[in-house]
Amino acid sequence: MEHSGASQDINDSIVAKRILAIAQGSEARILLIDDDELTLALISDLLRSSGFEVRQAADGAQALKLLEHEWFPVIITDWQMPVMSGLEFTRRFRAKGVLDTYIIMLTALETDSDYESAYEAGVDDYMTKRLPDIELFSRIHAAYRTLDLRRSLQEARAALAEKNAN
Repeated sequence: MEHSGASQDINDSIVAKRILAIAQGSEARILLIDDDELTLALISDLLRSSGFEVRQAADGAQALKLLEHEWFPVIITDWQMPVMSGLEFTRRFRAKGVLDTYIIMLTALETDSDYESAYEAGVDDYMTKRLPDIELFSRIHAAYRTLDLRRSLQEARAALAEKNAN
């Protein structure tokens, strides 16, 4: 992740605080999946220093095992990994019917067909690894806002169904 100095640190801090305020309706937890230990360390440190609880998995298979016992509102996954790619992880995870988790695909792949494959698998957002920290925080902000809107819609539907049942 790129970093461009002190003013960027201030902006990152402001965005991170805003995300945490939005996330209060949910948990400020993120699952980070990547086979590159340096990437895991850099992104984890960035997110933890901004107040997030971060868990890590080295590939999609390890992540699926972790998700049998824990829930994360946001998952950031690399695409290209051994054992199970981020794309295959997303397909299997979404096949379980999980809709209350926002998945961000992190990769170096940038063709139209790559984007299409990712979205068809169930990815909610897609970004390249070369983006600056503020872009990552912006994507996480969008994730928590989307989850909040999904939750509100679900509550409204339940209230409407209850009203119609009475």
